Amino acid sequence: MKLPESDRAYKVEDKEFDCWTEAQDEAVRLLNEGQEYVEVLIWSKKHNSWGLIQELNLERGIEPKTGTWNTQVLAPYYWRLRYEE
Repeated sequence: MKLPESDRAYKVEDKEFDCWTEAQDEAVRLLNEGQEYVEVLIWSKKHNSWGLIQELNLERGIEPKTGTWNTQVLAPYYWRLRYEE
């Protein structure tokens, strides 16, 4: 049975978003409310399923290092947008 395609591109918990920025906002909100780990998922039309794009944890750290990015930190553009002046 083929599942219906999602209209949204990103997902945090059971909430779907059109925009990665909004998805990261939700992830940070959940972390700040005490959730230990938060996964941000991205919809893959090719695989017709959700895939992991980020797994965030405050204890491990969510600030990206200069010039690098991985699935365990916020996207560099997001960090600049929300945390740098």
